[in-house]
Amino acid sequence: MKKIKQISAAFVLIFAGAFAVSCEEEETSSVSDDCYDDLIELSDILVARSNTFSNNPTSSNCSSLRTAALNLLDAAQDCDEYGYLYEETAQYWIDLDCSDFD
Repeated sequence: MKKIKQISAAFVLIFAGAFAVSCEEEETSSVSDDCYDDLIELSDILVARSNTFSNNPTSSNCSSLRTAALNLLDAAQDCDEYGYLYEETAQYWIDLDCSDFD
């Protein structure tokens, strides 16, 4: 149960920055729209994997969730305005031991 709470907390950290930025006034950006489109697509995948893991917390679903989170963070790192998310959150997902759910 403790691991699920930790994963949930990391999940919240990932999206907290994205939600905060989406509430700000839109500014001109040097980042292409493709970058944002990729982030949205990867966010949808992460939400789906998170829901699957919440309903069935297995090591396989944990690994799938971890991969989706790292894919989103890697893509965010490439977007100038979201790159800070990688530094703050990636290490948690890298260190997550999904074998705890066997």
